[in-house]
Amino acid sequence: MKNQYADCEESIRHKINSSLRVFINRLHANFPPHWHTDIEIIWAKEAPYKIICDNQSYYVDVGDIIVICPAVIHEIFSISPGAKLYVQADFSKITVLKEINNVFRQMSPALHIKKSTCPPEMYERLCDYLKVIATLYFGCMPSIHSVDGKGDVEESVIAFKELTSYDKIDIYSTLMKLISFCGKNMPLFQNPGAVSAAGNSQNNALLNDVCTFISEHFTEDLSLDKISHYAGFSKFYFEKKFSEYTGRTFYQYLQQIRINYAQTLLSKSDLSITDIAYQSGFASSTAFTRAFRKSTGYPPSEFRMLNEDQHPIKVCPPVTDEKPDQN
Repeated sequence: MKNQYADCEESIRHKINSSLRVFINRLHANFPPHWHTDIEIIWAKEAPYKIICDNQSYYVDVGDIIVICPAVIHEIFSISPGAKLYVQADFSKITVLKEINNVFRQMSPALHIKKSTCPPEMYERLCDYLKVIATLYFGCMPSIHSVDGKGDVEESVIAFKELTSYDKIDIYSTLMKLISFCGKNMPLFQNPGAVSAAGNSQNNALLNDVCTFISEHFTEDLSLDKISHYAGFSKFYFEKKFSEYTGRTFYQYLQQIRINYAQTLLSKSDLSITDIAYQSGFASSTAFTRAFRKSTGYPPSEFRMLNEDQHPIKVCPPVTDEKPDQN
């Protein structure tokens, strides 16, 4: 199997005349650091994964769902054999909608939805969205489960029919519903205790409005004083509630939004690093490069070299089946 893995390249191969790719991955294989402009959703059906996105580690247990945002460096480790459902879709034409951009910026680098902590009715709704997408793509809901947890390269991608224009519209509309649902409930998915900890529903709505405001004005000279004044809270009260709601301080949140936007610019243009730094809200290219490396693990110039569309990656056999650290 080593030769089979070594000769296998993982890349975004959408269906003919489509910007979508849905497949059942039965490979017990690792994928080195890479990024692409597609949104990527992984539903771990039979086996767990460890995924590193922009230096953040996620242990995706069986039943969990993870949404990886476009233009985010990620590395995937297969912990044990078993099938996973993948959905990849190009949203580059749809991100002209500022609402989609806002959700991706707030969600980035990834949104991990844990089956063990997600309210059952919300989890089932997400699963239903993914089942609808798979049924539309394959023509019927395929059997996801593998035989004895085994699979090979040929079994990794399954397709039963060509997509019609209306199938594509139906799939994208379902994906939009899924993303919207994730956006509305993001604090709950990111931190199960966030909603109750952040206060009443009025505060939650206000803090969500603040996050949207930051996402739309992050290139400006924002400060904690300005944002707390916008929210109508004292600086210290706002900082406490904002951290409870988002899991980050205001400045950590603002910097991550800027890094996310910079990743988008790096993926879509030939702008210089200095131009991207200023357009993303950084005071200098030096500050930008330092922050970008700290967030992603790579300087901006190397980030461009990890583009999967331009440099297909090699699939590697797993080194160990041990459960990774969850820190």
